[in-house]
Amino acid sequence: MTPTRGRAVTPRAASTGVTLRELKAAPKSRVVVDLDGYGKVLLKEFMGDVYAVSNKCPHLGLSMQGKTELLSAKVNDDCSIVCPAHGSTSDMKTGAAIGEWCPNLPTLPVVGKPFAGEPQGIATYAVTVDESSGAISIA
Repeated sequence: MTPTRGRAVTPRAASTGVTLRELKAAPKSRVVVDLDGYGKVLLKEFMGDVYAVSNKCPHLGLSMQGKTELLSAKVNDDCSIVCPAHGSTSDMKTGAAIGEWCPNLPTLPVVGKPFAGEPQGIATYAVTVDESSGAISIA
């Protein structure tokens, strides 16, 4: 299933193989899972809720959560996630693009930011957490 940018995607439900306890114990309370039909999905526990977004930035498909701090997205207090490469911000609840698109790209004289393209949101997925086991699934 191809993610739809900027709005929730609802293919079949899939177990992530991650529990809430494991997610909370992970660095920055983040885990990337590779799921059939979804691709790489970034799970994030934030202020008591679990969010699932595509691990690909909506601009060029680069990883939102990389292997180093430099290549890891920032999560803001307003539940938005910032692409580590381009600086574009998306709402983790709705996927909508927020603020300036690709602020980290240079502005060139006369042409501006020719490689920025139009703002696009990030794919988001509905999350369920099993009350008894803490197993996290997305749909």
